[in-house]
Amino acid sequence: MPSWIKDFFKKENIVRNLRNVLLVLIGTFVVAVGNSFFLIPFSIVSGGVSGITILTAEFIPPDIMAYILNWVLFVVGLILLGLRFTISSLISTIFYPIFLSIFSRTPLVENFLNLLLGSEVNYELSNGVITNLVELANSGTVINGGFLLIIGLLGGMLVGVGCSITFHGGGSTGGLDILTFIISKFTGLKESIPFFILDGGVVLIGIILDLEDGNSIEIIGGLVGIISAFICSLMIEIVYNGQTGAYCVDIVTDKVDEVCKFSIEELDRSATILNVKGAYSKGEKQMVRIVFSRRDYTKVRNGIAKIDNKAFCTFYQTLFTGGEGFDKIEVHSTKKYLKFFKKSLEKEEKETESNNEVNNEQQ
Repeated sequence: MPSWIKDFFKKENIVRNLRNVLLVLIGTFVVAVGNSFFLIPFSIVSGGVSGITILTAEFIPPDIMAYILNWVLFVVGLILLGLRFTISSLISTIFYPIFLSIFSRTPLVENFLNLLLGSEVNYELSNGVITNLVELANSGTVINGGFLLIIGLLGGMLVGVGCSITFHGGGSTGGLDILTFIISKFTGLKESIPFFILDGGVVLIGIILDLEDGNSIEIIGGLVGIISAFICSLMIEIVYNGQTGAYCVDIVTDKVDEVCKFSIEELDRSATILNVKGAYSKGEKQMVRIVFSRRDYTKVRNGIAKIDNKAFCTFYQTLFTGGEGFDKIEVHSTKKYLKFFKKSLEKEEKETESNNEVNNEQQ
């Protein structure tokens, strides 16, 4: 049995790990609520597995499609990324389709729609999807462009918050995220690029299909999908990521070698060792600095706690991190403006010197 599995069930780690599992489970539940009650019923394609389930809802029920996609991608990730990486998405892989089935195959979604739309709206619900959405919009019910926009915003917010809770638990929502990391691993691209391509591709397909149908409410729904995807990303940025692209941690510890080994083997990142001196004790120590991506925050914090729970750690967000494994360092576009200001300052200095010389001569 791998050591990291044994560590999971150690007495000193079990409470924290159970808390993380609970967070992932809650996050997965919130994601399923956002999709089942808002996005899927109104066919708002905002990307991801949920977007694909909406596109194929006419042929395969969304929850069944979610089972198929999640488990296929999980197995592919298991083969190409390994057990340790893929296991973080296991809870979502298991429970997300289950939650969808519970919501769509029980009266829960129907009861919610009755409250939302009113009893006078005769909608037809099949596997959690309103099948006569166009007819309802054309008949002058509450369903219109503004209504769909509100639904898309609420659904995107819930999905974003759910994803953030899952990330805080050290987990992953699985699905297309696994495919994103596979593409990134074998192409060297930053994860954000394949993520944007895959999610954007799903949304684009939805818009194209809506354009082919030629119905205005469906086209509006497709455009709302873009806004919903943006709101989802924004909520993740606010709730989980903050406003930074990376994190940094400074660790003052007596177990420098173990921390460096953890960084290299577990995070696949190097570390910097600095000699430091205590201002009060005057004692000489070593500090390890690790820069890592936002999704590894929980892993890093737990890893340090396991190695040395008496280490002095400072976590902080970076304004910019450039170099290997992060953003490419490029000349900023403001360089020309800096040159302009530099020339202006030089010109001003020359004029000042010239004026001083004139004043001295006059005196």
